[in-house]
Amino acid sequence: MTLALNLIGPGRAGRTLASLLSRGDACRLQDVLGRSLRSVQQAIAFLGAGRAAAEMAAMRPAQIWLIATPDTVIAETAVALTVARVLRPGDIVWHCSGALSSAELAPAREAGAQRASVHPLKSFADPAVAMKTFAGTWCTAEGDERALAVLLPLFETLGARIARIDAAGKTLYHSGAVLACNALTALMEAGLRAFAHAGVARETALLMMEPLARETLDNVFRLGPVPALTGPVARGDDAVVARQLDALRQVDAEVAEVYRALSVIALGLAKAQGGAAEAALASLQKTLKNINKNNIL
Repeated sequence: MTLALNLIGPGRAGRTLASLLSRGDACRLQDVLGRSLRSVQQAIAFLGAGRAAAEMAAMRPAQIWLIATPDTVIAETAVALTVARVLRPGDIVWHCSGALSSAELAPAREAGAQRASVHPLKSFADPAVAMKTFAGTWCTAEGDERALAVLLPLFETLGARIARIDAAGKTLYHSGAVLACNALTALMEAGLRAFAHAGVARETALLMMEPLARETLDNVFRLGPVPALTGPVARGDDAVVARQLDALRQVDAEVAEVYRALSVIALGLAKAQGGAAEAALASLQKTLKNINKNNIL
């Protein structure tokens, strides 16, 4: 049986997931609701299917409801669904947030619906590219078993890799994802700013950083973080780290603090690596602690 799918929140993640799920015979995209008619029309044009809904109460019944709104309005969207009386007992209501659990959908459950959260650990910066590269994506899932019994096989047909997660750990899990993705982007920007202060143009700096960053990531995933660590912290080179921190502090306090904070974490890796002398690492630890304590940055 083909399942009707309604989409609330046709942003980049919503339109990507709705398009993927409705590709085969399992799901049929039905109604789309968004903050503006323009955003809905753009999503429908991308999806090549679906009907714009003027309001929630006008949405037709569906077996699956995807809420892909910003996290801040997921709970109120679930309330609105209940108030609009469009849910039926047994319908599946799910969201794709990584930071929030399926508990946000409690009102839908009170209406007899099954709730779940399935979060693809993937960047949706470009929906067209995300669709092409979705196979192999890890998706964390939690919620009502009857909802997951329907949703997870759908994701598996898309090539997703499923990891069950405890709802209570969603915030910590998503913070890790943010560090691995969003913070990595910010870290590249910090590197570009340091290069710029040294007189290297951004375009050139990007070209210079790319092979270094890619090789480093390859080493991390091939060897693990401990053996992959190189550089002055791994060597216990206190003088270099202190000099670089001082130079950064004079031109860009934000980048200097990023350097210091990550050096503290790198110091733990260096200790586990065991390549540097203990005395050198102890001196480096004292330097990093004193810089933070004295609020030099």
